[in-house]
Amino acid sequence: MDWNSITLKQYNQLKEVLLDPEYTDEDRILYEIQILFNVDPFKLSVSELKYYITQMNFLQKPIPNMKIKNSYKLGKNKYKLDKRLEKFTVAQFIDWRNLIQNGGTDTDNYANLLSVFFIPEDKKEYNEEYDIQEVKNDISEYLSIPDAMSISSFFLNYRKALLIRSLLYSLRLTLKTKIPRQKKREIRKEYRKAILKVLTGN
Repeated sequence: MDWNSITLKQYNQLKEVLLDPEYTDEDRILYEIQILFNVDPFKLSVSELKYYITQMNFLQKPIPNMKIKNSYKLGKNKYKLDKRLEKFTVAQFIDWRNLIQNGGTDTDNYANLLSVFFIPEDKKEYNEEYDIQEVKNDISEYLSIPDAMSISSFFLNYRKALLIRSLLYSLRLTLKTKIPRQKKREIRKEYRKAILKVLTGN
């Protein structure tokens, strides 16, 4: 077993166990086994328990970056993935922006965020008479956490790049107008703050 065999749903379950202050280290190990291997850890023999603990050694390693593909098979369904934000429809962009604002960019919200990008293979565009909840469920249940993180990181960084490009273009247009030199300095300073905010997310 390795990170590529762990789904987004399993990762979020593991994270919940890890962050719960009520659990001891021993509790966490047992629940991790239950989540990853779908077995009842309380019915395992000592030798079986050791085996599963050994199989979980990969959890100490970093989650790998994955190459983003143009299509993904999730469960019984196949989805297209367009990596070009500039090709987004207005509806996609608004939904994605609202999902980020309302749910953040943590892995708990990945299924919602990524559902904007995953289009059923037999559909031409976003939200074209298909069950968006089924898309979210497929992402959660079947997309590996390395793929989920790599795709999310790609689009979030792409979004930052587009925002920065837009800010720089706006700055150039503003500085071309006839305004006092001191005012231009102030404007540059405000734009630098805005760009820094985009880069840091603060």
